[in-house]
Amino acid sequence: MNKARAATAAAVCCVAFAGVVPSVAAQTPPSTSQGVATSDTLKGVAAPVVPRDDEFQVDFYGSLRLGMDYVDAGTPDDAINGRDFLSRVGINARKRIGDGVALVGTVEYGLRSDNLVDLQQNGDPTLRLGYVGLQSEKYGSLYYGSQSMVFHRFVRGSYFGDGLDSVRLGSIRDDDMLQYYYSTGNLTVGAAVQSERQDGDSLDQFQLGAEYDFKIAKLQVAAIKDNQGINTGTLWGVRGWIYPVDGVTLSAYRHQQTEDFDIYRGSTGTIRLRDAETEGRVDGIPNCPGQSRSATGVYASYRTGGNQIHGRFAVDSCDVSGNVKSYKIEYMRHLSKDARLWVGYETLDNDPLRAPASSSGDSMSQVELGVRYDF
Repeated sequence: MNKARAATAAAVCCVAFAGVVPSVAAQTPPSTSQGVATSDTLKGVAAPVVPRDDEFQVDFYGSLRLGMDYVDAGTPDDAINGRDFLSRVGINARKRIGDGVALVGTVEYGLRSDNLVDLQQNGDPTLRLGYVGLQSEKYGSLYYGSQSMVFHRFVRGSYFGDGLDSVRLGSIRDDDMLQYYYSTGNLTVGAAVQSERQDGDSLDQFQLGAEYDFKIAKLQVAAIKDNQGINTGTLWGVRGWIYPVDGVTLSAYRHQQTEDFDIYRGSTGTIRLRDAETEGRVDGIPNCPGQSRSATGVYASYRTGGNQIHGRFAVDSCDVSGNVKSYKIEYMRHLSKDARLWVGYETLDNDPLRAPASSSGDSMSQVELGVRYDF
C-alpha cells in the first residue's frame, strides 16, 4: 500500500509540474528523430571539433540531478528519501597548437556525499574526471588520466534520467588510463591501457571498443582484459541500436565476464537503492565475485515532442548464485534541451541466493521523481 501511494504521488507531481510548463518545451522543441541519444560522450572524445584560433577556450559546465525516491525493501525504515542522482561540475579547457590539433584538459567533481545517495551542505566534492589529451581531427585523439572507460563509452551507458542502471557489468570510470580514439566515416574505434599500481604488473588492464553506424542502426562491441595478479579474466560486451521510425528507439545488450575477472570485484553495475544507517549499504543486486556472470537486457523508447516514455527488462545472472530480473519504466518530460523531469519505477525479482542484504531478504522496488538541469 505504501509503495502504491508513493508511486501515485510521484506520478501526480510529475504530471502537475509538466502541465504548468508547456510553453518552455514549445520554445525549444527537442529533436524526435531518435528516442534517446546513444553516443554523445563517445563523439566528444572520438570526433572533436578543434578550435580555429589560438586562444584558450575554457568552458565551465555542470549538471544538477536532484529528486527523491521511495524504496520498498520490506523493512521498517522504508520511506521517501531525498537523493542526488550523480550531480557534477567541471571545467574543460582547449588550446589550438596546430592545424586541426589541440591540447585539452578536463577536471570534473561529483557533488553527492560519501554515502553515495545525498547532496549535503558542507559536504566535500569527489573527483570524477581529471585528464589531459591531444586531439587531432586527422589522426585521432589521445588522453591520459582519470576518465570514462572505453567499455562504458561503447556498450555500458545508461538509458534513464538518473544516469544509473541496475543491470550493467564493469565500471564507469577509472584512474591512470591511456586511451586512444579514432573515427572515420561510419566507424569509431577506441583502445586503452592502464598502469595503476606498483604490483608487479606494469599494464594492469587492456580495453578495446568499436562502433559502426548504419544510420538506421548501430552496432557496438567492447572488451576488457584483466592483467592484475593471478586472476586475468575477461569482460566483453555487445550492444545494438535500431531506429525504425522517427521517435522510436530499440536496443539490446549482452555483457559476459569470466569467473576470474576480478579487477572490479564482480561489477559496479549495481546501484544503491537506499541508505539505511542501521544496515549500511543495501544493493538491490548483490555482486557475486568469483563466479561467471552475465547481464542481458532489451530496451524500447518512444518520444514525441517533449514527451518520452521508455522501459527496460534485464537479467543479471551468476552461474552459481542465480538470477536477478529487473523491470523498469520511466516517463520523461523534456522541458528544453537543457532540462528534463522524470518519474520512474523499477522492481527486482531475485532468486534466493541473490537476495539483497536487507533485513527482509525480499526483492526490492524503487519509485523515483527527479529533475535534471545541465548548464
